Amino acid sequence: MSDHAPEPQQALLTRTVLLRMAGELAASGEPVVDVERAVRSLGARAGYPGVQVAASPTAVFLSLSAGTPASIAPVRGPLRLDQCAAVHAVRHFLDTGRLTMAQAETELDAIRALPHPYPAWVRHLGLMGVSVGISLILQPGLPNVAVAALGSLVVSLLLTQSGRHTLLGSLLPSLAAFAVALLAFGGYQLGLLDGPLRTLICPLAVLLPGALLVTGVSELAQGAMVAGASRVFYGMVQLGLFSLGVVGASMVLAVDQGAFANVRVEGPGLWVAPLGLALITIGITLSEALPWSLLRWSALVLVLTFAAQLAGQQSASSLPIGGFTGAVVASFVPALLGRFREDVPRLVAFLPSFWLLVPGTVGLMGVSQIGVGTGDGATLLGTVGIVASIALGLLIGSALALPVSRPAATWRRRTAQ
Repeated sequence: MSDHAPEPQQALLTRTVLLRMAGELAASGEPVVDVERAVRSLGARAGYPGVQVAASPTAVFLSLSAGTPASIAPVRGPLRLDQCAAVHAVRHFLDTGRLTMAQAETELDAIRALPHPYPAWVRHLGLMGVSVGISLILQPGLPNVAVAALGSLVVSLLLTQSGRHTLLGSLLPSLAAFAVALLAFGGYQLGLLDGPLRTLICPLAVLLPGALLVTGVSELAQGAMVAGASRVFYGMVQLGLFSLGVVGASMVLAVDQGAFANVRVEGPGLWVAPLGLALITIGITLSEALPWSLLRWSALVLVLTFAAQLAGQQSASSLPIGGFTGAVVASFVPALLGRFREDVPRLVAFLPSFWLLVPGTVGLMGVSQIGVGTGDGATLLGTVGIVASIALGLLIGSALALPVSRPAATWRRRTAQ
């Protein structure tokens, strides 16, 4: 590269591409600290070591250096897993010099235009698979699994319609929770199932802000106070809206307080947990368009996360150790895979396993119990403790991967040259 400053048109193109890359990384669910670090690295690679970038959950700001023009762009809606993988590939090829800025801009346009690879009915089946899989792990009774499957269809239909109507999108958490809670509490009153509270959260798990809460807590721990606080507060508001739907359904049906007990129904055998893991993996593949080439890696992370979470729960049932140990593995293994294999994005390998950590479902149970008077301050503190333990586990897992991942990345760059 020449020592002279690039032409203004090239500088504008670089600023545009880096800004768009920041927005797409944020839309993928990356913490803002990681987004800013990645964009600064890409800027240095392009000849702008003084890139200034500030990311938030809703917008990104960027200039190539102090005193130069700055741009702002909104963070558009969340990306599917196939789009997340494509954004990761563009970032990697830019970082290694295999894409020019102009080519990267074209690729980013194509990523946003990618249609979902499956028709709507397949996506509905995928969400049902996720809901049934979570139920087989959390509440494996046969009537409970049936209600979870039926509830997932209701959630899928509401989710589809919410994309077409703004008002419905705003009311989606409360409406979905109300409809699913009517099914679960109705079955409870008819004597068809026990533990309706744990049952109703299985179809709602696809909507709950668990990842949002944990990402916010991890951002707070890393010093991103504005982004972290906004995510946590927004997540708590969403939990409150879900709780309103659950409490509203309980009032309509006049259920007793026993319906809000955290009761787990025993399943037919040990085989239900592996079946649940398989259904979650296949369901996410169909509903979120997980590339089939990454299926085996996501399944590996999913199984290891479940094993670590189960081991933690067995060793300390009274403490949120299970979520902590599961989060350490869920963060460590994808980070390691992402460094040794450039075709395995860390975020894409990690997200499916996050369903097992279910901090959002725990939060909904706690808030709902408080809403009907069966919970207290200890319930809320327990919920906060679980979310914080999962966030801490994610940070520790990422830190543990650094000593191995950095030498691996250096070796890979050298062999590619």
